[in-house]
Amino acid sequence: MLTRLIYHSENISGGLEGKMMADLKNIMAASQRNNERDGITGALLFDQIWFVQILEGDREAVSTALRRIMPDPRHDAVTVMDCATVDSRLFGNWWMGFANMEGAHAPLLAKHGLGTRLDPRKMSGAVSLALALDVARTGLNRQVATEAV
Repeated sequence: MLTRLIYHSENISGGLEGKMMADLKNIMAASQRNNERDGITGALLFDQIWFVQILEGDREAVSTALRRIMPDPRHDAVTVMDCATVDSRLFGNWWMGFANMEGAHAPLLAKHGLGTRLDPRKMSGAVSLALALDVARTGLNRQVATEAV
């Protein structure tokens, strides 16, 4: 059974420098390795405060991934926004695609009624998914850039 889960959490590792950049690189490397192994695809949207992540895959694999993600000390207040059985993957080319939502993505945030900052507390699961799909159309990254954008 194919499942799509969308959650958000609050970054507690700091801004886009030093430790946070190293943490993001580690998150992406682990996500891609684990997701490829487990048949999970998805996207990770990030700004200095929030993570929004979409996971797609077998229901048990997605549930196991969420249980692994929840206690991670780099974030807090994991909130599931949506979880549903779906017919097909929307992020099938991405074990985990990444987008830093600062700067260049401001027009997409505004398009979805979010102003200039990513704030998942103001978003439904459907809005999160639509935003992630728009971001994916402009290009998700497979790695975190060495320098903040």
